[in-house]
Amino acid sequence: MIINHLSRGILLHWLNVLTTCASAIAQAPLDTRELTTEPGAVSAKTPLKVFILAGQSNMEGHAEVRTFDYIGKDPATADLLQEMRNPDGTPRVCDNVWMSYLTGRYDGSANGEGLGKLTVGFGARGNNPSQPSNKIGPEFTFGIFMEKELKEPILIIKTAWGGRSLHTEFRPPSAGPYKLPQQVQDQWDKHPDGAHGIPKLEDRKKWQADKDAASGVFYRMMVEHVKKVLADPGRVCPAYDPEAGYELAGFIWFQGFNDLVDGQTYPNRNYEEYSRLLAHLIRDVRNDLSAPNMPFVIGVLGVDGEKNVAFREAMAAPAALPEFQGNVIAVETAPFWDRDIQAAEPKQREYNDIVGTAHTLKVDGTLDTQRKWDQFWQPIGKPLPESREWRFATVDATEAKDKLEEFTDRRFRDITLPAGIENWYQPEFDDSQWTEGNAPVGKGAWKHSGITLDKFPSPWDDGEFLLMRSTFEVDNLDYDTYRLAILARQGFHVYLNGHKIHTYIWWLEKPQYRSIVLDQEQTQHLKKGKNVLAIYANDQYSPKSPEHYAALDAWIEGITKADQEKFDLALEEVLSPKDRAALEGASNGGYHYFGSAKIFAQIGKAFAEAIIEMQKSK
Repeated sequence: MIINHLSRGILLHWLNVLTTCASAIAQAPLDTRELTTEPGAVSAKTPLKVFILAGQSNMEGHAEVRTFDYIGKDPATADLLQEMRNPDGTPRVCDNVWMSYLTGRYDGSANGEGLGKLTVGFGARGNNPSQPSNKIGPEFTFGIFMEKELKEPILIIKTAWGGRSLHTEFRPPSAGPYKLPQQVQDQWDKHPDGAHGIPKLEDRKKWQADKDAASGVFYRMMVEHVKKVLADPGRVCPAYDPEAGYELAGFIWFQGFNDLVDGQTYPNRNYEEYSRLLAHLIRDVRNDLSAPNMPFVIGVLGVDGEKNVAFREAMAAPAALPEFQGNVIAVETAPFWDRDIQAAEPKQREYNDIVGTAHTLKVDGTLDTQRKWDQFWQPIGKPLPESREWRFATVDATEAKDKLEEFTDRRFRDITLPAGIENWYQPEFDDSQWTEGNAPVGKGAWKHSGITLDKFPSPWDDGEFLLMRSTFEVDNLDYDTYRLAILARQGFHVYLNGHKIHTYIWWLEKPQYRSIVLDQEQTQHLKKGKNVLAIYANDQYSPKSPEHYAALDAWIEGITKADQEKFDLALEEVLSPKDRAALEGASNGGYHYFGSAKIFAQIGKAFAEAIIEMQKSK
């Protein structure tokens, strides 16, 4: 073929034009364009598939790795476990799936980004959100099954924060400002004085201003992080090819609990507003990410199984809108709810109450000696606890740094003690000048759970803090396990023969003797012969009542191996072996799908199947 000079010149001109255009396109900011392959087009390079996962705590994922084995015990899910593990039983690492995970505290402060190949650890995280955890969320099996389907590099961008609502923190821009439902507004108008927990009339402008300030904060953080990652995908995904670009291949939304339980925003369980907000969210994320047809999966909240019908219907409703046909799918997660775990959970609470309680009290505050669970444990030493003599003294905080300026539930703290009693807990300390008496040592009236403690063998004087010591003789240490039985309203330190064996810094309202099992490091200080038990604690008061109240008592108990076996057998009346097996698959509460890897694994797989379905229907 012969090309004349004129034709050659024209050809070279257009080749230069095309080269320049191609170069400009390649250099364009990747966060402002979505690269896709048109149907029927032939491309030597495939755009990187990018999936966005967003939501609140259940998108974070609270399923601990220790619950994996439970998946294999059900024939219906055993094959799923094989996908999640390597042949040697270790968790799988997806070589072709990379993660960028932004999360942080509930208030959105101290956010951190976790990076790496997809494996376990991209679930809910602790104080350092950039570091892996021992948990998974839906991302784990979602990535596994997308990798299996696509057989090409994948980038997952996950943003999730616990305790965030769609009506406020995730509120999409186009939804407009938060406005009280008319029914709620009418109630507010009837109570300008602020009764029934309603803000006073003069405080309502500030309430609205605070609401407006909080609205959309987490939505914006979500979008900003996605754009940041897409501005340089290679930072997260080494397999990214800038010439091929990327494709926003799907968005998965898994949220809802804070909206489900919000009676102010959704009075009488009318969740139509959630449907409206979610439709705005779909439009807005597509618009903000320049991806008008990006496949969108609504993970319909399924906590409590088939309950919460009105909310589940409202959450799924946007998928039926004409504008979203073919590219929005609602995936029900209620079918993955585990009824065996659900049935065992209340039994677990009863079981925990039994083993966590050393002794109970009758309504008049005296010790209940008829509780059948107490017969297996024996008090250590003589005299017996009810006859044991205590010596005690009370003190107040005298230094400014130790004083509290206002009421707080968390009042337990260490203070500077008066000179001469700094070593009050040591066995050799001379307590002969202290007050003597039997325990419990108490003051005021501690009323809770139908029990009233107001008659004490020994009075706790005016001081906020109590120091108490008791001596007992031990001649038998032939026990398999030891525990501390302690009655205390506020926090405490416990010392045995001069060694601190336990600290509790919070408070417990229910009047009862708690059971605190002691480990070998603690029990090594228990000896035959003379032993000294010492306790430091403070009293309690309410801002509504100036009266202080408290009660303090403690002793050590032991159980033999034979009696432990009898105890365990008796406890099967409460929690059967079947219940125990089910609870091995749980690591959290029902609002987090029990923290069950079995549930989260099925949810993640279902999300992947929904994306695949939409891709195949194009």
